Amino acid sequence: MRYNVIMMLVAAACAGCGSPSTGPSTVSVQGTVTLDGKPVEGADVYFISGQFSSSAKTDAAGVYDLTGGAIPGPNTVYVSKLSIPAGAMAGMEGAIDEGQMMAMAGDPALARSKSGPKQLLPPRYSDPGKTELNVSVPDEGGEAIDFALKSK
Repeated sequence: MRYNVIMMLVAAACAGCGSPSTGPSTVSVQGTVTLDGKPVEGADVYFISGQFSSSAKTDAAGVYDLTGGAIPGPNTVYVSKLSIPAGAMAGMEGAIDEGQMMAMAGDPALARSKSGPKQLLPPRYSDPGKTELNVSVPDEGGEAIDFALKSK
């Protein structure tokens, strides 16, 4: 009996542990990215709304599913796909992450380099400051938000 009382007290104390989520309320967002009608594999898709951003990587079919969802309402979106020349990263396994690679892609000196990463998508989609991709995420989420990009 005494054991049961102790266990109930421990369970009650644990039930109050933790803090409520203080982050924004998000909804599920997924869709497909194509370029000239063909799926874009391995692209990074970013949704930005105010101070919140979320991202996903497209699969072989061009499908993405945002990791943290997106905030309902207006979102700016940019889609980036980098090509890294063979041998450019030789001996650097684990030394550089994707964020650093993105920063390098925007470096003017590296852009002139023959061995640096190259952006494969037009700036009107891939440059966060120039993107033309703006969407309204529905309050209930769940709707596919597809991007049919054009190279010209």
